[in-house]
Amino acid sequence: MKKTAIAALSVLLVTAAVAYDIHHPNLRAAYAAAESSMKHIQDAQAANKGIEFGGHADKALDALKLAQQELIEGDKYNDMHQKK
Repeated sequence: MKKTAIAALSVLLVTAAVAYDIHHPNLRAAYAAAESSMKHIQDAQAANKGIEFGGHADKALDALKLAQQELIEGDKYNDMHQKK
């Protein structure tokens, strides 16, 4: 049940991330670095032929997805509160 909820949240976060274009260049770079990190973890899982690193790799993926969402929210906040 918990994994299902986490998976659903992950899909929701990724969907929200795709719909928003980060404006701040440093936050955009951090988002891309998190994306690259996720790819490396997924590649490691695939290369490890089903051994999931004791669930820690999945937890890391979830944390990186959450980090990406926080970067988006931070960028939105910055856009709303920036002096123009």
